[in-house]
Parts: sequence; structure tokens; C-alpha cells
Amino acid sequence: MKRTRPIVSAIAISATLLALSGCAASAAEDDDTLRIGIAVYANSSFITQGHEGVDTYAAANDIEVLWQAADFDVNTQATQVEQLINQQVDAILLAPVQADSLQPQLALAAEKGIPVIAVNAQLDDDSTLASSVQPDDVAAGAQAAQMMIDHLGGEGKVVVLQGALGSSFEINRTQGMHAAIDAAPGVEVLAEDAGNWSRDDSINLTRTWLNSFPDQIQGIIAQNDDMALGALQATREAGVEIPIVGIDGIEDALNAVADGSMLGTQLQHGRVELAAGLAVAAKVARGENVERLYTYLMPPVTAENVDAVIANVVTEKDSFLEGLPALIEKNLESGDIANEK
Repeated sequence: MKRTRPIVSAIAISATLLALSGCAASAAEDDDTLRIGIAVYANSSFITQGHEGVDTYAAANDIEVLWQAADFDVNTQATQVEQLINQQVDAILLAPVQADSLQPQLALAAEKGIPVIAVNAQLDDDSTLASSVQPDDVAAGAQAAQMMIDHLGGEGKVVVLQGALGSSFEINRTQGMHAAIDAAPGVEVLAEDAGNWSRDDSINLTRTWLNSFPDQIQGIIAQNDDMALGALQATREAGVEIPIVGIDGIEDALNAVADGSMLGTQLQHGRVELAAGLAVAAKVARGENVERLYTYLMPPVTAENVDAVIANVVTEKDSFLEGLPALIEKNLESGDIANEK
């Protein structure tokens, strides 16, 4: 889509937001295709899953997407966002590496009239954002910890695998986990450290903990499923069985819950959440009204409901994707962006 003189959007939170949300509302005389840049923190399992939802929604809505992944490097992401600005995209969908980053790039986007929409991860200063699509990571962290606390009957010794320190989802999930554990005086945290959202890093960290606390660890709480699965591999190698909970609901974790290898997880369906982010970015770029914030609430996944979750995420994925564009529009209308029915 060629950029033309912007019109004023109905998003009137502030003068800055007014300029941002209306900047890309006009269609070109000869091409109505939107070009939306997507800058994500890394190609994690969650983001890879979300890529499928984004591509499906884009194909159904005449949107060209330009993907950038930063491999959890703040400087790389800053460069990538600047590249998207220089490419004159109609909007940028941003999953930031760190909450305290990218302010110069956001200022440049505002100067160039390109709206930015945050998805999946927050920024400390969101004053220039046109909108945001975010999980409630505090609630998810508390829910994951409570799942373990309930399993242990309120008493036991646990370890906590954090994500890469400094990202909003690490900060918020840590806050939620601490709140739940602090309310359970019979639960002791033996160790807490960053597994960096990585299976490999969490394998090594869990190995260290198993050696440091032999026969003491009664539960492992991981801030995402990749780390939970890394912990699972390390416990298997050590020949021990320890209950493990995670967050995200990726395929391997759902299968582990189904076969009893993991106690549970919290469903953050990347296809749904990232497609919702793209839909909001498209609405902003086309000059439509959007909410300031859309919140994704993660349902818990245990042995009792995992089969139904696996159907949408794994076994019936293709049919789910066929109906995804219509589902996203329905969810934005209702405000329940985690809905899958």
C-alpha cells in the first residue's frame, strides 16, 4: 500500500496517539494491500506457532507481512524496527525483547506516521502505542504456581525456571508466581534462575539443581513450556520423576500433559493471540476504532481438559486455522480474545 496523506482516527487517547492511529488509514489509488511489519523477540515455539495464525489471517485480509526476529537481542531488534520504518510499512506489530527498550525507535515511528501495536510483551512506556494485545502474565504466573501448590497439598520444596530477565512476561510471571507462593507458607523455593525461555538452558540449569539439591526437589515451575520440557528431559536423564508445570500450551507440552509427564500448563495459543495482534494493527492502519488494550486470559490445561485443547492446537489444527479469520473478528467484537469456540 502506498502511503498517502493520513486521516484522523477515532482513537483519541492523546495527541500522539491520534496521530499514530490515523496515519495509515488511506488506501492507495491502485493497491489496497496493507504492508505490516512484525518484529518479535525470537522465533520461539510460541512465536513459530503464532506465525501460522498471522499468515492465515493475512492471507484472508489482503495483508503483506514482513517478519523480523531478534533472537532476544535488544540491539538487533532496534535495528530491525528501524528497517521496517525505512520500508514505510503501514503499521508495526511489536513483541519487544525487553520492557525498557526501543523508545528512540518508537519516537521515529511516530515522526514517520507509522502506528505501533504491541503484542505478547509489554513496554514500560507505552504512551506512543496505538494499541496493545497482551496476555495477563501475572495471572498466568499465579495460576501455574497455584497448580503446583495444590498438587503438593500446600507443602513442598520447588525450583522456579524464569524466562530471560527483563522481558515484561518474565517480570509479570515472576510477580504472579511469587504472590501465589508467598500465600502458601508451606512451600519453599530452593532456587530460582533464568532458563532464558530455552530448552537447552533449562536442561543445564535443572541438572545443576538436581545435583545441588539431591532428593529435595518436589516440584518444578517453569515460566514457559520450552523450559518445562527442558526440565523434563533433565529429570528423565537423572532417573527421577518430579511434577512440572509450564505456560503456553505448545504441542510438545500438551502431549506431555496428556501422557502424564507434565502436571499441567496454561494455554496461550500463539495462533490466536498473534493473529489478534495483526487484526488490531490492520484496523489501526485502516483508520478503524480499536481498544487501547486487549487482554488474553490463559485457561489452565490439565489431564482433565487436555484432549479438547490438543484438538485445536494439534490434531485438528488445519480446520481450526480455516475458521481463524472469522474467529478473530468475533473475538475482537466480544473482547474475549482467547475464545476458541
